[in-house]
This record gives sequence, structure tokens and C-alpha cells, in this order.
Amino acid sequence: MKSFLHIMLTISLLSWMFDANAQSDTLFQKKKLSPTEVNFLFNYYEQDGNNSAVTGGIGTEELSDIGGTIVVKAPVDSTHTFDFNVGANLYTSASTDNINSISSASGKDLRGYFNMVFDTKNLAKKSNYGLSFGGSAESDYMSISVGAYYTQLSKDENTEWSIAGQVFWDRWQLFFADELRGLSDIYPNTDKRRSLSLSGTWSQVVNKRLQISATTDLVWQFGMLATPFHRVYLQDSTMTFEWLPTHRFKNPIAIRANYFWSDFIVSRFYGRFYWDSFGIRAGTFQLELPIKIGNAWTFTPFGRFHTQTAANFFEPFAEHPLDAFYRTSDYDLSAFQSYKYGLSVRVAPLYGLARHRLFKKINMLKYLELRYANYHRTNGLNAFIFSMDAGFVIQ
Repeated sequence: MKSFLHIMLTISLLSWMFDANAQSDTLFQKKKLSPTEVNFLFNYYEQDGNNSAVTGGIGTEELSDIGGTIVVKAPVDSTHTFDFNVGANLYTSASTDNINSISSASGKDLRGYFNMVFDTKNLAKKSNYGLSFGGSAESDYMSISVGAYYTQLSKDENTEWSIAGQVFWDRWQLFFADELRGLSDIYPNTDKRRSLSLSGTWSQVVNKRLQISATTDLVWQFGMLATPFHRVYLQDSTMTFEWLPTHRFKNPIAIRANYFWSDFIVSRFYGRFYWDSFGIRAGTFQLELPIKIGNAWTFTPFGRFHTQTAANFFEPFAEHPLDAFYRTSDYDLSAFQSYKYGLSVRVAPLYGLARHRLFKKINMLKYLELRYANYHRTNGLNAFIFSMDAGFVIQ
């Protein structure tokens, strides 16, 4: 994998040097760089329910999560941009604390992650491309990813096509529920998961009021797709571990439509159809209605509806046949409908909320956005999330 990453980085460097030299001959412009943008994001999430997969489809799903992220978008020159984000989530979970029969540190965990993107624009061809590299880690899981994308605009810049690909290398540290550790020697001998994704997007400015886009993804996963510490109970109340197929194919198709009713009201529609090789079929529909009041305030009520069928091998607590080879009682793979609704409030005055000078640079708090949402599933899971986004520019 190290050699692969070295090749990717070398290709990126050479292509950047070639592109920069080519453009310097034909498109040289003395141009002031765009300001550096810095976003600070914070969120708090809390949920509860009674269908924990850790305890076989019954039991508490209580969980709380606090997360923070810093996102930096910095121009290198007029055609190259470097994006970087880093963040962490600290969660406590009564559900995962039941991996062991006595209270343990498994009820708390810290996840850290980062991602960086190097983007190049070709002003003559109205295109841009980029490479990405990222990773995340927590107590029992580590992931590394690399990706690439290409975007092309039409001559009138009303149509855009893009294609993107990404590869994930994931590794588990195999933890088992304490009653099942004696059976761990018969558990499939792999701690790896690989994910390959390829996506394509087409977007179109139809007229001054309407913009539409369509996206499709092809995702292939293979390796360890089950969660080792999820218990499963058979019809005779025998306890065993969750086991899922070692390959999974996913194909979501989504459309978006933004309609500008006036300078103060916009409607944003999102719809998605999803199917996968586990047997899940799903549909998702979301509507946002941003309403601008004055020159600074925007209020956005939103609602989302989701419905899905169950995976072929999902059964509730103690309803799996005795000869079931693939088995899970994870209610994320069950049939359910969910509803999400909430409101976001954004304040963004023309000259920012606050500014000061530091190290000969002007730092400005450009906007502040607060967002609150409620989430409900028909299987009894309830949650809410509060998030904050503070956007700064440095120039």
C-alpha cells in the first residue's frame, strides 16, 4: 500500500508541475488570490431506543456523541487549492458497554479523522481535477482512503459533468461479546474490509430559476462486513455471533432540484432510490425551504422521509432459524420508515459579524449557522442533533 501511495503522490506532483508550466505560457494573469476559508464545526447527537444489535435486537440503544471539525480551504495560487479537515468524535454508549457482562471501557470511545484534497483548475478547458487522502481511527477500527475526481464545465458554464473514485482500506480489531469468546476460533479469519466507490454527477442550469442534478454511485465492499460483537439469538434461544456475506454491492441513484421562487425564497428537493445485494430497497425524499429575511438572516425549515425493506437475513430477537448461515438482528438492516425534521438559522452580514487584524492578516467571522433536527424511526429509535458552523476568512 505504501508503494501505491507513493505512486499516487508522484503522479499528483508531476501533473501539477506540468499543468502549472503549460498554463503559465497561455493564461498568465496577475490575480489576487482568494482568501483562505476556515470553518469550525461542532455537533451534539443523542439517541435512545430498544433494539440494540449488541444484545441481539433488544436492549438499550442509548448513545451520545460530541464532535468537532476544523476545515481549511487555502489557495496555493490562482489555479491550485489545498483543502484540509481534521476532527474528532467522543461518544458514550450504553449499548456497546454491553459487549461485556460487567461495566467496562467499551461504553466510551474516541474517533479521530482527517482528509486532505489537492485541487487543480484548468482555466482554458474549464475543468478541474484533484486527489484526496484521508484516514480515521478508533479503539477497534482503522481506515485509510485515497481518491481522485475530474470535473468538466460546458462552454457556457451551464452544464457540469464530474466523475470521482475512492478506495478505502479498513481493518478491525476483533472484539467479541464475552459469552462468545470461546467460539471466536470458528469465526472467519479476516480483520480487513475494502471498499471501492465510483460516482458520476451531471448538473444543469435549466434557466434563471431552476437548477437540477443527477448522481449515481457504484459501491463494492468485500471482507469483514459483519460486526463481531453483535449477538444473535436463534429460535431455540441459542446465542451466536452476527455473520454477513463477505461481499456487498450498493447502487444509489439521486436527483436534486433547486428552484428560486424569488430573491428571498428557494426550494431544494432531494430524492434517492437505493438498492444493494443484501436485499435492501430504499427511497429517501427531502425538502428544504430557505427563507431569507433582510440582508443577513436565512431561516431554513427542512424535512426528510426514508423508507426501506429489510435485508434478506435480518430477523428480530430469537426468530432466526436454527440453520441460518447469514444472520443479523441489527435494526439498521431491518424494514422501517424514518422521519427527520428541523430548522437551521444562518446569519451572514455583507461585511461579516466581526473582524480583527492578526499578523498583518484580516480575520473575519463571515457567518454563523445553527441547526437543530429531530429523528424518529418506526421501530422506536428516537434522536436529536444540534450543530453549529462558524465560517471565517483570512486575507
